[in-house]
Amino acid sequence: MQKVLPDVNTLIRMKEQGLTDDQIGARYGVVGQAVNKALTQAGYYRQAVSRQVIEDAIPWTVKRTQGAGSHHTSYLGKAVMAYLRVAMGDDTAKDSHRVAAKRLRARLIRDKKVIDYDPQSKDGFELVDREARDGDLIFRWPADVDLPEGKVLEAITLSA
Repeated sequence: MQKVLPDVNTLIRMKEQGLTDDQIGARYGVVGQAVNKALTQAGYYRQAVSRQVIEDAIPWTVKRTQGAGSHHTSYLGKAVMAYLRVAMGDDTAKDSHRVAAKRLRARLIRDKKVIDYDPQSKDGFELVDREARDGDLIFRWPADVDLPEGKVLEAITLSA
C-alpha cells in the first residue's frame, strides 16, 4: 500500500497551524522527512543553510572517512552541525536538529564548556572547560585562524 501525502496547500495549512513535519507525517503514515521534502520542493521553506557554509563556520578541517572514524558523524559532531544550522536560521532544520541545538547550547552554558577539536582522537570533537580567552564563542578558537564576521560570528557566539 502506497503512503500518500495530501496536496501542498493542505501541508502548508497544517504547518501554519503550528504542526511539525513529524506530526504531519504521522497523520499520513510517513516520516517527517517526506513532509519536509514535499514542502521544500514546493518552495515553502525559504532558507536552507548549505553544508559548506556550516562547515566553513567550524575553525578546523574535520576528519571525513567512509564508515567508522568519521568525526562529522560522531555524537558531538552531529550536535555541532545541528546547532550551526539552527543558529544560522536554517528553516529546513528538523525538530530533532532544534532539540539537539537547544541541548548543546544549554550544556555549554550550564557546564561552562566550549567545543574543541582533536583530529587524532577517536571522536574528534570534545567539550573542554571554558577559559577567559574563549569569550562567548562556542568553539575554542585557534589563534592562527581569523574570526568570521557577520551571521557566522553571530551563530558561533552564545548570547544570553
